[in-house]
Amino acid sequence: MSTQSKLREVKLLIPEDLYSLLDEQAKKEGYSNISEYIVVHLPSIVKPDRKPPEELDKLKTKLERYLQDELNKRLTILESIRSQVTELYEKVDELTQRIENIESSVKEASVKKPQPTKSYKTGIERLKEEKIVLESELPPRIQRDRLFSYFERSGAVVLKLSKERIAVDPEYWNEFKSNLLNAVSSNREEDIKRALGDKGYKLWKVLHEDNLVIFDFKTKKWKLVQEVSK
Repeated sequence: MSTQSKLREVKLLIPEDLYSLLDEQAKKEGYSNISEYIVVHLPSIVKPDRKPPEELDKLKTKLERYLQDELNKRLTILESIRSQVTELYEKVDELTQRIENIESSVKEASVKKPQPTKSYKTGIERLKEEKIVLESELPPRIQRDRLFSYFERSGAVVLKLSKERIAVDPEYWNEFKSNLLNAVSSNREEDIKRALGDKGYKLWKVLHEDNLVIFDFKTKKWKLVQEVSK
């Protein structure tokens, strides 16, 4: 393929004054016509503009700074994610330890022998511990007649006073009478309390207030009134 076939024709219409300038310039530079002059100088017109080295350096620096900033942003995000993941692992470890402790406690509890339940105490057994039961001190929900009938059937001493009934453990009743009638030689309450104790003093007081025990000043002894029913 010849070089001539690669050529393309370009027609230009330019002002007269510009044509004169081009013609003059072509002759000065030794060209035979304007077309030859234009062909020679046209490549310099369409040649890509190349930035000077200092501009390239500035562009390079700017690009490097931009890339570094973007990289720092990504690294910051990655560091935050790493910190969150580390914290998450720590929490998971803590929860795992707690679950293991709970499971261990449950296993220990499952192998422990059940504690024996407290056996229910009957009314007469409680009376044996309490020594005396005053009707006036019973809670309202207790059926009094039924309770004292039960005490009588079970062998307890039931004292029927003018205002209330008193159930007394038989052994304690004998002990009380023995101490009051034989060991107490004073009608002072502090002496009686010292000799009979708190429960004996309480029993003596309700009996004395109902005139069922009296003090004989001649013999300096306490006497039990025969009318005390049991």
